[in-house]
Amino acid sequence: MIRKCKLGKNVKIPFPELVNLYECEIGDNSFIGPFVEIQKGSVIGRRCRIQSFSFICEGVKIGDDVFIG
Repeated sequence: MIRKCKLGKNVKIPFPELVNLYECEIGDNSFIGPFVEIQKGSVIGRRCRIQSFSFICEGVKIGDDVFIG
């Protein structure tokens, strides 16, 4: 479920039915893998890669060019 998120340009979410994104912000050219949860108020920078089964809790800020696996 993707709810009230701000997605940048060219954000790739290949399996949108397998993610939970709630009121977060994801920067340009980032990738979000399946079974990822990103909670309210979190900010993911540009050109980031959030791999499968990752959990980003509420209010976390991740800079540009970061890999989370």
